[in-house]
Amino acid sequence: MIRFANKYDNDKIIELLKDFAIKSNNPITYNPLVWSKTYIEQILATLYAGHGFVLIDDKQTDILVVAKTESFWLQNVWQLQEVMLTANNKFVVIRLIKEYIRIAKDMINKGEITQAIMASYKDYGFERYGMVKLELHWEIK
Repeated sequence: MIRFANKYDNDKIIELLKDFAIKSNNPITYNPLVWSKTYIEQILATLYAGHGFVLIDDKQTDILVVAKTESFWLQNVWQLQEVMLTANNKFVVIRLIKEYIRIAKDMINKGEITQAIMASYKDYGFERYGMVKLELHWEIK
């Protein structure tokens, strides 16, 4: 079962974030050994307070982190942005993605957000979940 995480999940979430950072070759994660636990807890608290959410499975092994941000172009226009997905099990990945889609569609229908984005480093073909490819990202080295 997938559910919203809360502050009682923070220790496990931080463990999953560190594991993700160590295993990924993404330079944006930097060295998790120099992270501030207090800072990560502050970020998680802002998500729980309405600026996003964290989805977690019952076994606390897989998470999807989502930020809710205001549009750069328009005041009071909001979007969801998936910022991190880590899972050991493909079935749980699909369940996390489907739950994110369900929540996003509900928020769009209620007028809480106008857009929801899912990022990936590879072209996973999210079209099968009703998503539309929007853009590609390029990193400056």
